[in-house]
Amino acid sequence: MNANLRNKIIEAVAEIGKINVSMSAFERDLTVTSEAWLADLSEQIKQGMETLDARIMQSDLSAVIEVLIKSPPSPGINTIVGNALSMMLEMERAGQKKSPAIRRLLGPSLAQEAQQGDIRFLLLNPGTVSTRIAVYQGLEQVHRFEIHLLPDEDDSIDHRIKAVAAHLDRAGIPLGSFDGIACQGGFLKPIPSGTYRVVPEMVRDLVEAPLRSHASNMGIPMGMELARMAGSQKDLLLTTTDPFVCDELDLVDRVTGFVKIKRNGAGAHYLSHKAVWRIVASLMNQAPEHVNAVTAHLGGGTSLAAHRRGQVTMLIDAYSGLPSTSRSGAIDIDRVVKSIKSKELSIRDLEQILDSRGGLLSLVGTNDFYAMIGFLRQGATPVQRKKIELVQNFMARKIAGGMLKLTADGADVRVMAITGGLASNPDMMHRVKQNIAGRYPVVVMPGYFEHDALAAGQIRGYYAPESLKDYETERDALKKRRHDEDTLIDTPVFKREIRFKKKGAPLTTLDDIIDAAYLTVEANYAPTIAIVGASNEEAIQAAKKANEEGQFRISKFVLLGDFQEISQMAYEYDLVIDNDNYTIIDTETPVEEAVSLLDQGKVDILMKGSIHTEDLLRGVFKYLKSSGLLQKGQVMSHTAIVDIPTRNKLLAFSDGALNTYPDEQKRMAILENALKVVHNLNIKVPKVAVISAVENVNRSVDSSMEAERIAARFADRDDCIVEGPLSLDVAMDVGIAEEKHYTGRIRGNADVLILPDIDSGNILWKTLTTQSGAALAGVILCGDMPLILTSRGDSIRSKLASLSLAVKFYFDLKNQSRESS
Repeated sequence: MNANLRNKIIEAVAEIGKINVSMSAFERDLTVTSEAWLADLSEQIKQGMETLDARIMQSDLSAVIEVLIKSPPSPGINTIVGNALSMMLEMERAGQKKSPAIRRLLGPSLAQEAQQGDIRFLLLNPGTVSTRIAVYQGLEQVHRFEIHLLPDEDDSIDHRIKAVAAHLDRAGIPLGSFDGIACQGGFLKPIPSGTYRVVPEMVRDLVEAPLRSHASNMGIPMGMELARMAGSQKDLLLTTTDPFVCDELDLVDRVTGFVKIKRNGAGAHYLSHKAVWRIVASLMNQAPEHVNAVTAHLGGGTSLAAHRRGQVTMLIDAYSGLPSTSRSGAIDIDRVVKSIKSKELSIRDLEQILDSRGGLLSLVGTNDFYAMIGFLRQGATPVQRKKIELVQNFMARKIAGGMLKLTADGADVRVMAITGGLASNPDMMHRVKQNIAGRYPVVVMPGYFEHDALAAGQIRGYYAPESLKDYETERDALKKRRHDEDTLIDTPVFKREIRFKKKGAPLTTLDDIIDAAYLTVEANYAPTIAIVGASNEEAIQAAKKANEEGQFRISKFVLLGDFQEISQMAYEYDLVIDNDNYTIIDTETPVEEAVSLLDQGKVDILMKGSIHTEDLLRGVFKYLKSSGLLQKGQVMSHTAIVDIPTRNKLLAFSDGALNTYPDEQKRMAILENALKVVHNLNIKVPKVAVISAVENVNRSVDSSMEAERIAARFADRDDCIVEGPLSLDVAMDVGIAEEKHYTGRIRGNADVLILPDIDSGNILWKTLTTQSGAALAGVILCGDMPLILTSRGDSIRSKLASLSLAVKFYFDLKNQSRESS
């Protein structure tokens, strides 16, 4: 290295070292003296200050803050700035001026206009067990009340409206005296933040399809009805401000590690976040949009927000983020999956843990933080005190970690602010600050600012109506923007990966079936599937997925039915009718046409579309009989393949869709068909349970005796293990099989269930798909010919799996026939 450069570096480093030593000394002195000064101010506030003294102190604080926020940040300076801003807010709240928070939110000019005006409005904030109301005259809150619901009262919008109207009447406050009503917004469709004029479309969105069931959803319908009762609905200004569904997230923050799950901004305390961000910016004498901040709302729910360029671009929401008094927050997904598989948790348990039985309630047994603190001081044993200390540290670290996480975008964060009920606890705030460790100024703002924010929104809308946003315009524009973003997120960089399994290895998931079909097609050719009655959404979606999901198309499709209807549906789903991948055949008799094409070898597989199942099966049965393809003793039956989250292998059952009340001979034929299907899944010796209500022969239960005879008929087979009668729990649950001392080879690990009738099959089908999160594929076996049947309730993945199952089955049967000949 050049000697001159080396000397310059050494000199510069030495000078920096001297400056750092000097700065550290100044910071220590400043920290000690500022702590003493702020403590003295706090004591004076408690004892009551003269107006003049308060103004002088506020001026001094403002000057200190103005200088320090322009200084190079350091832990010491950041701590002083945060404490000074907290003290300024405390002084304003203790001062003589009414509604200091509303004044900060409105700004001096608008606050002055509102103070001189005579606007009078009602504020509505419905909660789970009460409705909080307030009446404002100008900037001042002149009346407030909380109307509690009695335990035996029927909670409804009408009941709450009557309770509010009755209270106002008793208080001598006529509905007709209001200029407006400010309503808590609830879970509308996602919209950007701001104040919105209340419109009927909001009620439709809240009633027909709210994003989440929540008491706040009653606010807007209540406001509209109270305005109607006032007799001047057109004259009253109804507003809602920053509802829970504001969505301003950056695109990058919408992405998750799984492409099918995308985030939005819904589910946070936006009234609180936006209010404290604006108030802190005002205390710093800065325009809010110039202040990058992180805010935390710590109440019954906990949410964190990152403010950039005036928008909340990153978020930790109140439902899937941090633990709170009764919500668990995010839990390690691997441990959740293992708990569900081991049956320690159900999906319902998980929902309750995330929403109402987690967090503080789960950890210490109460959802009241201050009850825990009170118990800590009086009555707790040494071990309990240690546990409470652990929980406090856990929550503080999670809060601080979440706030720091929201600085990961590299923005110049100027300040952090904490509000909500938990902000009133000095010990907890000290723990949080310790974890943030002076990286940023932390302003503590105890209490809640939702009513101030709702009131400020109403006042701004009244005096500056041009600031009001239109709900439908903003909702629809955001929806379109998110749709465009979703298209980008969904764009594949590489085509769908096909997972190769060892040849002959059992297929254990629906994805395995889909992958096996692709590999089978690659080794042979793309078969042609005729969709019989193709003006059908389910069939068209499955066809589209089959040609877009993987590295190549899985099949070609002939679309049979009314040309115009099919063309319209193809247009809606972006299907290109190119007479190669997709061909339309205009016909009024799609079944007859499909059978004719099958007979001519122009199509390989039939798939049910919009026609009735029995019409298709009747046509196919007639064709199979006349062509000799349905041998004596063979039946047509449906076999369902189920991918259950708690199992590590697939389950087949039959028949839940086709044969209603089969006799013994037909049930044996159904079993043979099911064996063909599971053998095709490379399950060499499937365990088949012939299901009854009991696992022992009972002469009063016909299905148990029939099951015993069926099992006996298959006893000598070496390609399957068939046992019966078995109850469903013994067939499916290892623990119950052991508990009941079942001695057969199928002890909770069945591969196939043969059900007694369509009632039990259909109930099992619906139960698995609607209650257990299972995904299902199915195929109808017509002799040795597969037929595809999809259901409206099937997911896209299930539809593709059904199609894939039939395609793989078609080639395997064809190759077996070629080998045998």
